Amino acid sequence: MTSLIKLDQLVFPKASLQAAKVLAYLASESPEPEQIDNAIMQDPVLAGTLIRYANSPMYRRGDEVTNVPTATRMIGLKNVRSAVVVSTLRSVCPVDSALSQTILSHSLAIAAMSKLIARKTCPASADDLELMGLIHDIGMVVLASNIETDYKTLIAKSQTESIALDELERTRYGFSHDQIAAKALHEFRLPQRHEIVLTHFHQENSGELDAEMAKERAVLVLAHRLLAEVEEVTAFNETLFETTEALCEQIDINEEKLTTMRAQAIGLVSGQKN
Repeated sequence: MTSLIKLDQLVFPKASLQAAKVLAYLASESPEPEQIDNAIMQDPVLAGTLIRYANSPMYRRGDEVTNVPTATRMIGLKNVRSAVVVSTLRSVCPVDSALSQTILSHSLAIAAMSKLIARKTCPASADDLELMGLIHDIGMVVLASNIETDYKTLIAKSQTESIALDELERTRYGFSHDQIAAKALHEFRLPQRHEIVLTHFHQENSGELDAEMAKERAVLVLAHRLLAEVEEVTAFNETLFETTEALCEQIDINEEKLTTMRAQAIGLVSGQKN
């Protein structure tokens, strides 16, 4: 079958002018907080996203956060980058597109779940894993915004015939949303190691990842497993090789921690519905 579209023909999400400045500042060796704050305050959408981030249950510790400088200090610079990614994704996900909103909701849930898991097994990587969770399905956002009708048909086929979506993507387009996500990472100035982990997300761990990257991939896969357990209808059918038990063994999660995580997954799903 001739591919409907080629990878280099896809239009990718672009950060706003001020968001791009923030990403550039964050990529420097010594980011200046005042420069970051000033750039954010010139972009009302980005500023609003950042303040919502700071007031979320994940970060808020006391009184409501009402300004950008307080928000950036509270959540830390790594999480400012996550806020930029969320703001950009929201800008390319039309509110009247059920598919785009479903993809965005799924990404936000995976990001939160990945961070919760990482806090218990690899705390130093928790912020990075939240970011990877946010961006791991950006390839789906790109496909939905470029060829929504065809992509909706492919997702429906994936669900009704129980075929992994990434497998159908490779057959239909010659590439999967993982490859698109890896390409999109350059727009957000993210480390190459994130690109490597996401490229291998739907592959069995064949030894191509180092120990740290293999652990990060396992956290992302476990986040999908746990959310799938508690969702009434799984959002997307994707290739996940390892079982929950195998993943827990790989990242040293005992039964008590797993029970807690399942409860947290239920809370995440319930929170999104309310």
